[in-house]
Amino acid sequence: MKNKHAVTRYRLIDNRMTMKQKPAPSLQEIVDYVCEKLGTPVSVSSIQKDIYAMRFDEGLGFFAPIEYDQYRKGYVYTDPDYSISNIPVSEEDLQGLEIAIGILEQFKELPAIKLFEDAITKIASSVKQSRENKADSKILLLDRPKRYKGIEHLSEIVEAIRHKHVMRIHYQPFNKSEAKKHTVHPYFIKEYNGRMYLIGKDIHPTKESIFLTFAFDRMSEVLKMNQTFREDELDKENYFNATIGISLTGEKPEKIVLQFEPAQANYIKSQPVHHSQKIIKDTASQLVIALNLVINYELMAMLLSFGDKVKVLKPASLADRVVAIAQNIMKQYEPL
Repeated sequence: MKNKHAVTRYRLIDNRMTMKQKPAPSLQEIVDYVCEKLGTPVSVSSIQKDIYAMRFDEGLGFFAPIEYDQYRKGYVYTDPDYSISNIPVSEEDLQGLEIAIGILEQFKELPAIKLFEDAITKIASSVKQSRENKADSKILLLDRPKRYKGIEHLSEIVEAIRHKHVMRIHYQPFNKSEAKKHTVHPYFIKEYNGRMYLIGKDIHPTKESIFLTFAFDRMSEVLKMNQTFREDELDKENYFNATIGISLTGEKPEKIVLQFEPAQANYIKSQPVHHSQKIIKDTASQLVIALNLVINYELMAMLLSFGDKVKVLKPASLADRVVAIAQNIMKQYEPL
């Protein structure tokens, strides 16, 4: 993937090449034009490399018909109707744009995104039109929420994380009847299953301060304080490394062994339930995998979602929990 500065230079070179009033620009004229538009110096060798990439780089896919015209002493497109702006967009490109637009639409209430709302709308309309005009048009349906609840807090939280400001958060968990004030050192944000979460250190005046996970949709008030804090060492990349979801129990990861019926085998192999997944046995009658995970709510929910297509082989404590839940489910359907 070319960097954004190179992509901008390609567009500027194309603009200069297609100027009708000043055709066949020399190499220096192209360099001068790009420098003027960028407002920064660009070397002749950089432009030469850009022209070469526009002609031959398969990753770009421009294959621009640029030639040096000896008679006019300048560069021309041998096809007078060519422009990189006229290159048809592929189905793969359109799908990528749809996904990108879908993500942007979820954050459209943020001030930074709202500035570009008109541009996003125009691009979305253009993509829609292009897909309707394609003879082999496919329909891509994205499974996404209309918007993340609590997303209005994102800007304030991001600023607090960036500048290490202490936060005051009014937070009401689903199992509590009233909101509680928390003093928090914010560390990072995680998205999971259509919800946004803040991971931060909950600062308690009398008890030990601990890291907690705060759901955006349970925050009623968010305030960035003037007070700053010093971060503890925290491996943010691997914070949820041994978990499914966002629930941390404080327990250590365990080796979990699961047995799946053949009907689930290809699904589990093609889309592992966790990156720690290892196949122990793969036969016509069963698939057995091992995982290294903390036993939490999301893991239990995942196991129950497979119903009778999965059996917990290890640890016994996890198998007992699944059995207990299954028995409680059966009781729900017993005659009164």
